[in-house]
Amino acid sequence: MTILVFAGPTLAARAIREIVDADVSGPARFGDVYRAVMQGRDAIAIIDGYFERVPAVWHKEILWAMSEGVHVFGASSMGALRAAELAAFGMVGVGAIFEAYRDGLLEDDDEVAVAHAPAEGDFRLLSEAMVNIRATLRTATGAKVISQVTEAALLDLAKRQFYAERSYRALLEQAAARGIDAGEVLALGDWLPHGKVDQKQKDAIALLTHLREWAAGNPPRKQVAFHFEPTDSWHEATQMALAEAASDLGPAPAMDALLEEELKLAGAYETAIDGSAARGLALELAMRVGARPDAASVQSACSEFRFHRGLHDRDDFQRWRELQKLEDDESRRFFETEARLSWARPIKEGIARSHLVDYLRATGQYGRWLQKVEEKAEKLRDAGLVTPSLADVGMTEAELWQWYFESCRACDMPKDLDGFAVSCGFREGKDQLRAAVLREAYVRRSGGSFASS
Repeated sequence: MTILVFAGPTLAARAIREIVDADVSGPARFGDVYRAVMQGRDAIAIIDGYFERVPAVWHKEILWAMSEGVHVFGASSMGALRAAELAAFGMVGVGAIFEAYRDGLLEDDDEVAVAHAPAEGDFRLLSEAMVNIRATLRTATGAKVISQVTEAALLDLAKRQFYAERSYRALLEQAAARGIDAGEVLALGDWLPHGKVDQKQKDAIALLTHLREWAAGNPPRKQVAFHFEPTDSWHEATQMALAEAASDLGPAPAMDALLEEELKLAGAYETAIDGSAARGLALELAMRVGARPDAASVQSACSEFRFHRGLHDRDDFQRWRELQKLEDDESRRFFETEARLSWARPIKEGIARSHLVDYLRATGQYGRWLQKVEEKAEKLRDAGLVTPSLADVGMTEAELWQWYFESCRACDMPKDLDGFAVSCGFREGKDQLRAAVLREAYVRRSGGSFASS
């Protein structure tokens, strides 16, 4: 179970990790939830989020995350707002602030808005949230520190302040200037250091406690009752999200940087990037049309994947999973992705064919392959053959396959020739591969210049 918590001024990362086993990012912003899902997170908890000068986390990326089977929780601040707005769709809210928004007791965004320092300053609070002031004054009234009349007057003053300028000090100064009961204001000032209520922090702790208990039950993937529609604006938004530099979504970005460095040192970076881009674009295509793999297609993708990589034995497959750090949840997500890629393969190949010649030219391979194609075509044409027979190549069926796997592939002949053929790109299976092998054998045995290639 991989969990990511978005939090900043409400609760420090260290305090969060003491409650629940999770990665911690700063406040959520537009695109962060989408990127977190693409990283393979199973659950996302939003406590704090940016707004105003930074695009806020989008409702639709939360809906998409849930439609992808990811559980999304919210509390305290931006999380409470989004949870109240999306509770009907399955986002889980926790805490008094969420309940107040859900029930219509609170409506304004400024109730939870605060000014705070950047990440370099540990998101230090520079103002007080209105919801905290409300909870504090309500508690002070209950403790007979102030009267209900004074509470109402102070709430009115606080609400009139710009959110970034709200503080208890400023509130008390304004109260004194406005002639609010001086004795009660003084009593409140004396009571505040030990009596003020941080409702946002209380709700955050409640959410994290709930999250810890929920995760301990090994919950299944999120199921939703709505259909997510991947509109053009959604696809434009996802491209923007991927193009932007991501927030620090836990340890993955730093690890990715080290991984990229190793690939670059080994000269394998460009090949890995090309392959990753092709994979990502094919997956984006599958997701664009709403392809959703069922259990059967995921199982089929897993079986095909194992065959292609020679992981026929269960123990071999388990060792491979351990080496690739694929735990059960991550393994499920991985093969769901493989199933989507299998769906997109015919379209991906169609796109690739239109760029194949330029790719081979760019990698310096085109001339060599073209020479081989032309020579093979000329020899077959001169012999009046399209597909030679076993007699033409002077082999038995068994000898043909033995020759191919020993001389051309330098490997043992697989038990499943049909599966092998498909894995090589011969989509019609063994018969299509056999015809190609016969042509290769004929030309090589007739003394083609590439006989030892």
